[in-house]
Amino acid sequence: MFTAGKVWGIPCTFRLQLFTAPGHRPVAVVTQAPDEGTSLTNAAERYASRVWELHAPDDPEPPIWIQHYVEPDEQRSADEFDLVPFRVDGRFELQGAGWLQITADQLATLVGTPVDGTRGEGYVPHPAPPEERLQYVVMDVADLPEPTPFREVCMTPVRRILNRFLRRTSCCWYHQQNWSKVSELAIQLVEEARAGGKAEHEISEQFMAMARELGTSDQDLVALQSLLEPSVAIVPHLGDNATYTNGNHRARAMKDAGVTRTVVATWLPPSAS
Repeated sequence: MFTAGKVWGIPCTFRLQLFTAPGHRPVAVVTQAPDEGTSLTNAAERYASRVWELHAPDDPEPPIWIQHYVEPDEQRSADEFDLVPFRVDGRFELQGAGWLQITADQLATLVGTPVDGTRGEGYVPHPAPPEERLQYVVMDVADLPEPTPFREVCMTPVRRILNRFLRRTSCCWYHQQNWSKVSELAIQLVEEARAGGKAEHEISEQFMAMARELGTSDQDLVALQSLLEPSVAIVPHLGDNATYTNGNHRARAMKDAGVTRTVVATWLPPSAS
């Protein structure tokens, strides 16, 4: 059980299996269960850099990084893994993670032995934090934190300047959405549901059906889900070190498109009225 520090006070852990052989680059197979803090995907660069620093500090490259999630609903097969390549920007500095699916057989060929795809006996579940209450908030996009470039090339200052010069607005999925339209739809659904007496958790469960009744297109439904589905909704953190749990790229696309307002998610402590 590898501990990689805390984010927002939540411990970040995963199982680490490190396969080594003289003259060969190590292979790190990392497995994570739900509720272990920041996901392997969102913190891939940070996690891989830390494992490199602690377990292969003399190597010029990080271990080959293989990730796997243990899904309680078995949506992800135990025979499926992801090979995650990085760009090495310096010693223990990794950027630009990508994901390539590989099978358990391919992984066994790589390391020379079958690999256990379970979370392992060393897993110690974190104590469940007090349950918080979902709250949707309408925010002016101008008040959202300035997004930080993260993996996607179109978020870098140079690419954004080039896009404006060439009048490109559809360089990626995020920049192809009509966020003004979808944001106003999200606001409408939340306000109408509240007026009808629905609680926030009911809105989170029913918004897709509500949007379909209005004849919303499939493309807009996907974008709407990214605003109102709690697990992927935009979650800004305001203050001196403003940042995002989710929504960095969506916020960038909205700011670039001049969107006026949108819906973000927050979680209120159990004692909040």
